[in-house]
Amino acid sequence: MIVPVAKSAEFASDTGQERNAKSILLDGITKQIALFKNPSENGRRWFTIGKSETKITLRVNNQPIKLVGDETSVVVPSEHFEAAMNHYAKEIKDGKMDAALVEADKGIAARREKLRATREEKKKAG
Repeated sequence: MIVPVAKSAEFASDTGQERNAKSILLDGITKQIALFKNPSENGRRWFTIGKSETKITLRVNNQPIKLVGDETSVVVPSEHFEAAMNHYAKEIKDGKMDAALVEADKGIAARREKLRATREEKKKAG
């Protein structure tokens, strides 16, 4: 039997319809930890590794999120990278970064609307 993903108990959360800045950022943090652990893996990195420190930037919709005041990057000792990323994941889950994510959500909504309009124009033209 074929059913829409939204009605599936197992895959209902995979529809992409409800993705917001918070969920995108949390998924991104998980991906960045994996990239840090496996340097040969392909993927865009939100971090730059130095000799003893690592610079971290969290991004949503290809835009950096303010982490400390107006700063969009922080530096941690390289051995504390995973702990720092997990710290930010907890801050996001606890809602402490919601103010910074409001603008990102607006950008995501604007992009979705633009893509929707473009698709409609193509349907009408084609």
